[in-house]
Amino acid sequence: MLREIAAVMQDRADLRRRWFQDDYFDLFVWVAADGGIAAFQLAYDRSGKERVLGWDRDTGYLHRQVDGGEESPFQKMTPLLTRAGRFPRLAVMAQFDARSDGLQEDIRRFVRDKAARYRARARRASRRG
Repeated sequence: MLREIAAVMQDRADLRRRWFQDDYFDLFVWVAADGGIAAFQLAYDRSGKERVLGWDRDTGYLHRQVDGGEESPFQKMTPLLTRAGRFPRLAVMAQFDARSDGLQEDIRRFVRDKAARYRARARRASRRG
């Protein structure tokens, strides 16, 4: 079940960052002063092939794979976001539904809605190409 991490480093003065985590997800949500969600990043499959679905009100969507940056067991490099391919929406949302009971309903609904719109947006883009 997703639980909120209390001590979160804030990276912007105008937004409050919140962090929720379990063994499958990391969910970061940036909340504006008016209480609206300005951005989120949902990292999924943390112990496998970790990927991130994100949305930002200024820049839109992203879907990336997390390259852990480990080239050898002796050196830890900075993780990078690389191309991820197709977003497995049904599988990720099934996990999200099973694990997000403890989230505020507005956050839960917002993330689900944006994930559904990302799929529709990607499908429309592929038809045009």
